[in-house]
Amino acid sequence: MLDTIIRNALDIVGRTERLLEASRRLQDSEGLDEIEVYELDHEIERLGDAVFVVDEAIRSLARAVDCWPEAARAYEMRGTLH
Repeated sequence: MLDTIIRNALDIVGRTERLLEASRRLQDSEGLDEIEVYELDHEIERLGDAVFVVDEAIRSLARAVDCWPEAARAYEMRGTLH
């Protein structure tokens, strides 16, 4: 189940990064006034920061999940020794 959550979350991060790139291309077009460009730039920065934090959290969770079998075996061994 955690594998599914991790894969889906990384997919969301990838889609958001593509959305950010599309927003930057829109920002570079001539169809926006100065205020719209500023607001879009501000939102792009905020979304980029959020994606970075989420990406790091997901990757940290993935590393932790990879370590769980080892931790479970260590706990099981301690449990049998007591």
